Amino acid sequence: MQRFIRFQTMLESGGISLPKDMQELQSLLSAIMYTLNSKSKLAAIRSTPVGQYLDGHPFFALALLVFGAMATVPIGLFLTFAIVTFVTASVGFVFLQGFLLSLGGIALLCVLCGLAIIAFAVSVILRAFYITSSNVLDYYYSRRSAHMKQDTIGSCPGCESDASSCPNPSFQKQKGQ
Repeated sequence: MQRFIRFQTMLESGGISLPKDMQELQSLLSAIMYTLNSKSKLAAIRSTPVGQYLDGHPFFALALLVFGAMATVPIGLFLTFAIVTFVTASVGFVFLQGFLLSLGGIALLCVLCGLAIIAFAVSVILRAFYITSSNVLDYYYSRRSAHMKQDTIGSCPGCESDASSCPNPSFQKQKGQ
Protein backbone atom coordinates (compact mmCIF):
# COMPACT_ATOMS: atom_id res chain seq x y z
CA MET A 1 0.00 0.00 0.00
CA GLN A 2 2.84 2.35 0.82
CA ARG A 3 4.48 1.58 -2.51
CA PHE A 4 1.25 2.41 -4.32
CA ILE A 5 1.08 5.76 -2.54
CA ARG A 6 4.72 6.48 -3.52
CA PHE A 7 3.92 5.51 -7.10
CA GLN A 8 0.90 7.79 -7.09
CA THR A 9 2.88 10.75 -5.76
CA MET A 10 5.49 10.19 -8.45
CA LEU A 11 2.77 10.26 -11.09
CA GLU A 12 1.25 13.43 -9.71
CA SER A 13 4.57 15.20 -9.50
CA GLY A 14 5.16 14.46 -13.16
CA GLY A 15 8.23 12.30 -12.67
CA ILE A 16 6.73 9.53 -14.83
CA SER A 17 4.79 10.13 -18.01
CA LEU A 18 2.05 7.65 -18.91
CA PRO A 19 -0.33 7.43 -21.83
CA LYS A 20 -3.84 8.76 -21.37
CA ASP A 21 -5.46 5.30 -20.90
CA MET A 22 -3.00 4.44 -18.18
CA GLN A 23 -3.72 7.71 -16.43
CA GLU A 24 -7.44 6.95 -16.48
CA LEU A 25 -6.77 3.48 -15.06
CA GLN A 26 -4.54 5.04 -12.44
CA SER A 27 -7.23 7.53 -11.43
CA LEU A 28 -9.80 4.70 -11.25
CA LEU A 29 -7.48 2.69 -9.02
CA SER A 30 -6.91 5.76 -6.86
CA ALA A 31 -10.64 6.15 -6.42
CA ILE A 32 -11.01 2.49 -5.48
CA MET A 33 -8.14 2.74 -3.01
CA TYR A 34 -9.62 5.86 -1.48
CA THR A 35 -12.99 4.12 -1.10
CA LEU A 36 -11.35 1.08 0.50
CA ASN A 37 -9.23 3.22 2.83
CA SER A 38 -12.19 5.32 3.91
CA LYS A 39 -14.20 2.29 5.10
CA SER A 40 -14.05 2.06 8.89
CA LYS A 41 -14.02 -1.75 8.96
CA LEU A 42 -11.09 -1.93 6.59
CA ALA A 43 -9.25 0.75 8.56
CA ALA A 44 -9.84 -1.28 11.73
CA ILE A 45 -8.42 -4.40 10.08
CA ARG A 46 -5.42 -2.49 8.73
CA SER A 47 -4.62 -1.16 12.21
CA THR A 48 -4.20 -4.71 13.59
CA PRO A 49 -0.75 -6.36 13.51
CA VAL A 50 -1.89 -8.79 10.80
CA GLY A 51 -3.24 -5.93 8.69
CA GLN A 52 0.01 -3.98 9.08
CA TYR A 53 2.02 -7.08 8.13
CA LEU A 54 -0.11 -7.62 5.01
CA ASP A 55 0.16 -3.92 4.16
CA GLY A 56 3.95 -4.23 4.31
CA HIS A 57 4.01 -7.48 2.25
CA PRO A 58 1.69 -6.98 -0.74
CA PHE A 59 2.78 -10.19 -2.50
CA PHE A 60 1.82 -12.26 0.52
CA ALA A 61 -1.48 -10.33 0.79
CA LEU A 62 -2.18 -11.05 -2.87
CA ALA A 63 -1.34 -14.76 -2.40
CA LEU A 64 -3.65 -14.87 0.62
CA LEU A 65 -6.40 -13.16 -1.36
CA VAL A 66 -6.01 -15.56 -4.30
CA PHE A 67 -5.95 -18.53 -1.93
CA GLY A 68 -9.11 -17.31 -0.21
CA ALA A 69 -10.88 -16.75 -3.51
CA MET A 70 -9.84 -20.14 -4.86
CA ALA A 71 -10.66 -21.96 -1.61
CA THR A 72 -14.27 -20.81 -1.64
CA VAL A 73 -15.22 -23.25 -4.40
CA PRO A 74 -13.88 -26.43 -2.72
CA ILE A 75 -15.15 -25.31 0.68
CA GLY A 76 -18.55 -24.53 -0.81
CA LEU A 77 -18.63 -27.91 -2.56
CA PHE A 78 -17.64 -29.68 0.64
CA LEU A 79 -20.27 -27.85 2.69
CA THR A 80 -22.88 -28.62 0.02
CA PHE A 81 -21.83 -32.29 0.10
CA ALA A 82 -22.01 -32.34 3.91
CA ILE A 83 -25.47 -30.73 3.97
CA VAL A 84 -26.81 -33.02 1.25
CA THR A 85 -25.34 -36.07 3.01
CA PHE A 86 -26.85 -34.99 6.33
CA VAL A 87 -30.28 -34.36 4.80
CA THR A 88 -30.17 -37.64 2.89
CA ALA A 89 -29.12 -39.56 5.99
CA SER A 90 -31.85 -37.89 8.04
CA VAL A 91 -34.52 -38.65 5.46
CA GLY A 92 -33.19 -42.18 5.07
CA PHE A 93 -33.23 -42.61 8.84
CA VAL A 94 -36.82 -41.41 8.99
CA PHE A 95 -37.83 -43.79 6.21
CA LEU A 96 -35.93 -46.66 7.81
CA GLN A 97 -37.59 -45.97 11.16
CA GLY A 98 -40.97 -45.77 9.45
CA PHE A 99 -40.34 -49.05 7.66
CA LEU A 100 -39.20 -50.78 10.84
CA LEU A 101 -42.18 -49.45 12.80
CA SER A 102 -44.53 -50.63 10.05
CA LEU A 103 -42.87 -54.03 10.03
CA GLY A 104 -43.14 -54.24 13.83
CA GLY A 105 -46.81 -53.16 13.69
CA ILE A 106 -47.59 -55.84 11.11
CA ALA A 107 -45.79 -58.46 13.22
CA LEU A 108 -47.74 -57.33 16.30
CA LEU A 109 -51.00 -57.50 14.36
CA CYS A 110 -50.19 -61.04 13.19
CA VAL A 111 -49.33 -62.16 16.72
CA LEU A 112 -52.51 -60.63 18.14
CA CYS A 113 -54.66 -62.23 15.41
CA GLY A 114 -53.00 -65.57 16.12
CA LEU A 115 -53.66 -65.16 19.83
CA ALA A 116 -57.31 -64.30 19.13
CA ILE A 117 -57.72 -67.43 16.99
CA ILE A 118 -56.03 -69.59 19.62
CA ALA A 119 -58.15 -68.02 22.39
CA PHE A 120 -61.32 -68.69 20.37
CA ALA A 121 -60.27 -72.30 19.70
CA VAL A 122 -59.43 -72.91 23.37
CA SER A 123 -62.76 -71.33 24.37
CA VAL A 124 -64.65 -73.62 21.97
CA ILE A 125 -62.79 -76.67 23.26
CA LEU A 126 -63.41 -75.74 26.91
CA ARG A 127 -67.08 -74.98 26.19
CA ALA A 128 -67.49 -78.34 24.42
CA PHE A 129 -65.74 -80.08 27.31
CA TYR A 130 -67.98 -78.30 29.83
CA ILE A 131 -71.17 -79.12 27.94
CA THR A 132 -70.12 -82.73 27.41
CA SER A 133 -69.04 -83.26 31.02
CA SER A 134 -72.18 -81.52 32.30
CA ASN A 135 -74.40 -83.75 30.17
CA VAL A 136 -72.46 -86.87 31.12
CA LEU A 137 -72.68 -86.02 34.82
CA ASP A 138 -76.38 -85.17 34.54
CA TYR A 139 -77.02 -88.45 32.74
CA TYR A 140 -74.94 -90.40 35.26
CA TYR A 141 -76.61 -88.85 38.30
CA SER A 142 -80.10 -89.14 36.79
CA ARG A 143 -79.54 -92.85 36.09
CA ARG A 144 -78.09 -93.35 39.55
CA SER A 145 -80.98 -91.49 41.13
CA ALA A 146 -83.47 -93.56 39.16
CA HIS A 147 -81.60 -96.74 40.05
CA MET A 148 -81.55 -95.81 43.76
CA LYS A 149 -85.23 -94.95 43.63
CA GLN A 150 -85.99 -98.37 42.23
CA ASP A 151 -83.85 -100.03 44.89
CA THR A 152 -85.59 -98.09 47.63
CA ILE A 153 -89.05 -98.73 46.21
CA GLY A 154 -88.23 -102.39 45.71
CA SER A 155 -87.01 -102.79 49.31
CA CYS A 156 -90.07 -101.11 50.85
CA PRO A 157 -93.07 -102.26 48.86
CA GLY A 158 -95.64 -100.59 51.13
CA CYS A 159 -93.90 -97.23 51.06
CA GLU A 160 -94.92 -96.27 47.53
CA SER A 161 -98.14 -94.65 48.52
CA ASP A 162 -97.18 -93.13 51.85
CA ALA A 163 -93.61 -91.90 52.38
CA SER A 164 -94.17 -91.05 56.03
CA SER A 165 -94.98 -94.66 56.93
CA CYS A 166 -91.82 -95.99 55.28
CA PRO A 167 -89.10 -97.09 57.72
CA ASN A 168 -86.28 -96.09 55.31
CA PRO A 169 -85.28 -92.44 56.07
CA SER A 170 -83.52 -91.93 52.69
CA PHE A 171 -86.69 -92.83 50.89
CA GLN A 172 -88.60 -90.32 52.94
CA LYS A 173 -86.18 -87.60 51.90
CA GLN A 174 -86.40 -88.55 48.23
CA LYS A 175 -90.17 -88.59 48.27
CA GLY A 176 -90.35 -85.33 50.18
CA GLN A 177 -88.33 -83.52 47.56
